[in-house]
Amino acid sequence: MTRRAAQVRAGKGEVFELKADQFLQISDMLGKQVAIMAAFNAEDHSEVLSTVHTRAINHSLLLLKDHGLYSNRRNKMLTVIEDTVGRHDILFPLDDERAYLDDYGVEGHRNSLDAMADALKKYEIEREQIPIDVVNWFMHIALKPRGGLEVREPLSERNSNVVLKAHMPLLVAIVPSPNDQSPMNGFTPTDILVRIYI
Repeated sequence: MTRRAAQVRAGKGEVFELKADQFLQISDMLGKQVAIMAAFNAEDHSEVLSTVHTRAINHSLLLLKDHGLYSNRRNKMLTVIEDTVGRHDILFPLDDERAYLDDYGVEGHRNSLDAMADALKKYEIEREQIPIDVVNWFMHIALKPRGGLEVREPLSERNSNVVLKAHMPLLVAIVPSPNDQSPMNGFTPTDILVRIYI
């Protein structure tokens, strides 16, 4: 049974409230669109999703089906229940205005940190509390032989999705990446559909 569904526009942020044992589905509506996600313990905002701990506990640079997503206190926040893509990024940080200036020479570009900060204001979560350590769903990063990283177009197609199970009350912030400067979103950012299931 769907409890809530929302179409999130590229470059906009939305926060989803999950109870323990509820399911969150993130769907790429048109394909080749990255969904950037941060998560907070709904009862203690100082406990946040940590991709550093997630990599270490899963012993993996990749996030795959049945992997847990862990907090900065090593508690399991979510588990990947379903995944129709199998390629996501847990290495790159949350993008901000400076990233667009440094990487592409573009000033004042809409960015995921600003979008997430706007969405989290009503929960009294300040900009400085937002972790830069995020999951970039559907983002395709290639690891080169000498350790270099290359951003490629996502492998996700129309309606590709992941389903996550919550293990504690959560606030999950999601921003469809506004990046139109690289292959990250196929140069054309689009919307993401998010559903919460009981």
